[in-house]
Amino acid sequence: MGLLVATVVAGGLGGLGVAPAGAASVRVSQGETLSELAARYHTTVAALAAGNGIRDPNRVVAGQVLQIPGPAPATTAGATPGTVVVAPGESLWTISERTGVTVAALAAANGIRDPNRVQAGQVLRVPAGSGSPGGTAGPGGMVLASATAPLPSGGSSRLPAQLRSSPPRLALRPVFAHFAAAWGVPANLLEGMCWWESGWQSTIVSSTGAIGIGQLEPSTVTFVEQDLLGGARLDPRVPSQNIEMAAAYLHWLLARAGGSESRALAGYYQGAASVAAHGMYPETKLYVTGILATSALFAG
Repeated sequence: MGLLVATVVAGGLGGLGVAPAGAASVRVSQGETLSELAARYHTTVAALAAGNGIRDPNRVVAGQVLQIPGPAPATTAGATPGTVVVAPGESLWTISERTGVTVAALAAANGIRDPNRVQAGQVLRVPAGSGSPGGTAGPGGMVLASATAPLPSGGSSRLPAQLRSSPPRLALRPVFAHFAAAWGVPANLLEGMCWWESGWQSTIVSSTGAIGIGQLEPSTVTFVEQDLLGGARLDPRVPSQNIEMAAAYLHWLLARAGGSESRALAGYYQGAASVAAHGMYPETKLYVTGILATSALFAG
């Protein structure tokens, strides 16, 4: 099952289920997807599909009235402790958001090359300590672009559904564009890498202490501040400053890798010296493949 980007089909109800009278419900607008509705009403694509008799979650009809179920539990039937069962229409991003574990950690733990392609009914291991949305915000709170700031043109309809339904995270796109231009790195590569790392969640802290949107290790923060920013002190818990450091580090990795995006990404994950000495580990190859596929969603 891929990441849900299919739009609502124009037309009548076509025989699909309609919410019973008195139930919490919503009428589908033109262009909406089940992913967007699930995010808006704090439920899942699987629960919406099951509650409304929808066989194909990629195909819903404009004007259809859908019953809104209550919030879904963190695991589904067939799961054992430490695992989840993939529901119809889910992607690693939806699973990441309901488990609090990063896409990168889920993919590595389950040998997944393409995070857009997981199968309904597949049992995934959820690694412990791979990131928690319950981290601490930086001093002074989040520094974001204006929520009404214009987004970079092109490709917006291809963005991950979880991003399109989150105005605070969408407001970060101009920040990514600014620092990508300042450091001469492809904006879509920077965006895709950070989306894979954290889903652009600024409060995630990994079990190794990697912080925020770019999942920057403390040693990486020190290196970037001292060697790339001339001793400037930035706070990786502040989104804009985390993005700036991620852009600076990616620039350095691309230069070291002779412009190779694959080797630069491998260095971000495995360490540039380790990649030079040992080549890419199998989990590093999964990481690189996943980010390159994800970056295509951000290309304008």
